Amino acid sequence: MKKLVLSILVSLPVCLACAPSASAEEFSVTTTVAFESRYVFRGIQFAETSFQPGIDLSYGNFYGGAWLNLPVGDDDFIATPGGEELDLFAGYSASLDGVTSFDIGVTYYTFPDLMSGFFDIFEEDGDGLGANTLEIFGGISFDTVLSPSFYIYRDFMFDTTTFEGGVSHSYPISENTSFDFGGAVGYVIDDDAGADYLYGAASADVSYAFTDNASASVGARYGGSDIAGGSLIDDSIAGTTKSSGFWFGLSLSSSF
Repeated sequence: MKKLVLSILVSLPVCLACAPSASAEEFSVTTTVAFESRYVFRGIQFAETSFQPGIDLSYGNFYGGAWLNLPVGDDDFIATPGGEELDLFAGYSASLDGVTSFDIGVTYYTFPDLMSGFFDIFEEDGDGLGANTLEIFGGISFDTVLSPSFYIYRDFMFDTTTFEGGVSHSYPISENTSFDFGGAVGYVIDDDAGADYLYGAASADVSYAFTDNASASVGARYGGSDIAGGSLIDDSIAGTTKSSGFWFGLSLSSSF
């Protein structure tokens, strides 16, 4: 559940859908180490305070990588008791006309605390939670005001389809500093349990570039959902007793 179209999804993954798009046939590597006071994905909290290291590889229009969630404490949550997670992802992203880009790919989610085997796709652990799962995705984005994007995700084990739209913008403060913000709204259709729900996310970060290849950021996030019949604000974090959906995060990244 890596980064999404936004830094808030941290993920992502979030973001699983925020992948590099290169026009030249060159190989690049980007490493990131993040700290988040909560790990929230699509309106559901999976862990408390966590470290989130990751690596992104790209060659031309192809990309892939790995992302980890490593909880600092031992708090258990409904989604994934223990909170440890390893995601592997790969995809292809390219520009269609200089303004519109498309992105297709696949993400393999694994949960070391619960899985019986790394390659046990579709195998549940008895309670239907935490088994490895495979998700494909496709999306389009536009290089225009607020950089709008729209993605569709299909999870094969949990039989869910997710529709997510997002916007983001970076406002320069100085030569090396910028204010970055973004937001996303998504809807999850659960074909199995019928537990469809709406979620939202937002982020605001101050980023500083040490060099052309190294940067740091710190900021606030918000995530919410209408799970359990509430609103995006009232039922902000599903699977917990918390009434507030705000948390913070910071990250360091470098590329070569």
